[in-house]
Amino acid sequence: MTDQQQTVDYPVASEWPTLNALDGDGFSDHNLPDTDELSGTDVAIRLDDGGTLTVRIATDGSATVVDDRPGAGESTGPVSVKRVDEGLFLIHTASPGPEGVAHVVVLDTLDGATTVVRSHVAPPGPVGTVRVEEEVRSGSTTGGPARHHRSSDLVGRRVLYVYGPGNAYEHLYLTDSAYTWHCLAGAEKGLADTDRGRVWKVREDVYLFAWQEKVVPCDGIVAVNFARGRSTGRIWGLDTGEGTTNSIAMGARESELNRTVHDPAAWA
Repeated sequence: MTDQQQTVDYPVASEWPTLNALDGDGFSDHNLPDTDELSGTDVAIRLDDGGTLTVRIATDGSATVVDDRPGAGESTGPVSVKRVDEGLFLIHTASPGPEGVAHVVVLDTLDGATTVVRSHVAPPGPVGTVRVEEEVRSGSTTGGPARHHRSSDLVGRRVLYVYGPGNAYEHLYLTDSAYTWHCLAGAEKGLADTDRGRVWKVREDVYLFAWQEKVVPCDGIVAVNFARGRSTGRIWGLDTGEGTTNSIAMGARESELNRTVHDPAAWA
């Protein structure tokens, strides 16, 4: 019997790789390069909930996020800025430590539309619940009407993400808020799960995808540009072995494997 023919029982959660085991596993071999186009600038976002959030991007590779809500304060950490498309940027920064928070900002400098995702680690809950919680807020840097909106455009698509020569996953987008992932190569090879995953349409053929995992306490946020066949973003969460948070940059070459369309009329 060959290795490919051997049957391996699905491992229990305690046997899955921790978050830090994924770091350095080739998630960024195909990532987009950082850009300094926003270095030294303040990105001030007027949010639809009435608040203001400012991202101060320094020239030393760090950023400070200032949230004007009572008690929110500010957080500072390393920053990465990727140009996803012409005039469209994905910014991610995270403050260090077990109590750290992470922010991802999708900024369209052409029409001002902006989406902010704030992630933090919550206390352990019942089995099967997520540990990294997300708050998603929309707004604008210009006060204009353009916004990113929740989308079901990816439902039914099966997409291959190749992060490097030895790291690949496939995604099957099931509904507006659930998807299945399967690791084809890498530290999680052979593992698969169905998790919460939400999609926002940013531009034609460009989407923001945010997911929250149940086993490894982390979330992932990426911008996927189907027109260019590329994704970029990060995984962030708690390493249960070290007891601290970690942010892993990730970027892939993307290709659609197939698309399923359900026709209820054919069920009769």
